[in-house]
Amino acid sequence: MDRRLLGATAQSVLVLVLVAVVIGQLIGQPVLLAYVTSNSMEDTISTGDGFIVLPAVVTGEPEEGDIIVFNSKTLNDDAGGITTHRVEETTNEGLITRGDNNPFTDQDAGEPPVKDRQVIGEAVMIGSQPIVIPHLGSAFGAIRGGISNIQRQIAIALGTRSLLGTQGLAYILLGFGILLYAGSALFESGGNRSRRRRRKRSRKRRITNTQMAIVLGLVLVGSLTATMTFAGGIQEFSVVSAQYNSPGPTVIASGETESMNYTVPNGGVLPMQVYLDPAGNGVSTPDDSVIVGPGETQTMNVDFSVPDETGYYPRYVAEHRYLTIIPPSLIDLLYRIHPWLPVIVIDSLVFVAFLAVTTKLLGRGYVRSRPSRSRFVRRIKRLLKY
Repeated sequence: MDRRLLGATAQSVLVLVLVAVVIGQLIGQPVLLAYVTSNSMEDTISTGDGFIVLPAVVTGEPEEGDIIVFNSKTLNDDAGGITTHRVEETTNEGLITRGDNNPFTDQDAGEPPVKDRQVIGEAVMIGSQPIVIPHLGSAFGAIRGGISNIQRQIAIALGTRSLLGTQGLAYILLGFGILLYAGSALFESGGNRSRRRRRKRSRKRRITNTQMAIVLGLVLVGSLTATMTFAGGIQEFSVVSAQYNSPGPTVIASGETESMNYTVPNGGVLPMQVYLDPAGNGVSTPDDSVIVGPGETQTMNVDFSVPDETGYYPRYVAEHRYLTIIPPSLIDLLYRIHPWLPVIVIDSLVFVAFLAVTTKLLGRGYVRSRPSRSRFVRRIKRLLKY
């Protein structure tokens, strides 16, 4: 195999791994790669080790012996959360799961049988053993801690909280990319004649201004998409049908309906238009949206109803968020067609506008070409005159 092809393949695999881990951390669920944070799966998967995981929509229904990643209700110090355990048994009520290092099943410890909607994905296995990547989680945890510390330092220096968290990281990466690009364009010095000849021979392999603008635009669009989608999603509420009503929406008299105030915060720097939809039975949500300003919080009224039979009934609400960088009436029109349509339109408009501005500003040369540098400076000066 050609060395260049082998090197490009290795780089692509590395980038895919890093992107999969980062996206998984951003959305709070594993994508392609995951890792364990406890010893419940010893010696199959050690604490801090990673493994390859495929999403549930690809793998289908889990079977006995499969290792699954799921959203637990009571595990992880009774707080619930993402858990990686093996399927012990499949029943009509759900999956019976157990960590390989645990003497009893999760259901013996009080965890309800795992439903299909709780399953995020399955580990890729050879026989009964998953494909393990040693110390992946430990390494990424150290990197994440360092990044969080850098975010805090930058946020403190600039006096803003908008640079914290997932959205803040996207802002920082975008800003760093722009500064790196501008610095390269402004301060690249010429070399000797042999270097110029080498640059001329390798010109076809160099990055153009347009390519760099596309990459930066995709980073920007990715951060916008994360802001609109990951902060919302499906929210679960635990309600109980009881013989008698009690204060609050969690315990409802059998056969009755009770309202609750659904809180919608906005920790970003742009206004959000928010809709609520029922994501299951026994839920009623308002038809209209609310607009939540930067740093503000709004409330929306949600009705939960329970059947006559007493017992525990989970209720699900879908929250849709959209940045109001287009008219709210247009967002509403697009949302009525499909909830994802406003996201697509907003991302497309931002990407096209960003690409047009950066291409106009930086020209169509190469990232490290001296002509591009001079054109860049001239364009900056012309913009400053306005």
